[in-house]
Amino acid sequence: MQAVGADGQEMTVQEVLDWLQRTHGWTVTMLLRGHTVLYDREEDEEKRTRQRAQRLSENLEDAGEPRQRELELYYVCEGEDAETEDARPPLLCSLP
Repeated sequence: MQAVGADGQEMTVQEVLDWLQRTHGWTVTMLLRGHTVLYDREEDEEKRTRQRAQRLSENLEDAGEPRQRELELYYVCEGEDAETEDARPPLLCSLP
């Protein structure tokens, strides 16, 4: 997916969550890049609000990872079991 928001900037985590809901009907409970958690529904409301507002690469830069143009994101959806999670392909995002 082209991870470019309506404003022409890199998508926020919330925009990716909304896209997954709109496009596939999935309610994502966790969004990750490797071991870096971009969003976790189990966090407290304040932290979830911060996570959703961040641009995709912000959290990665905070973790000391170099900026990349392509991101491979993994996600866990509501009601999934381990078999479904392992069979699901990653979401490939191209950043502006």
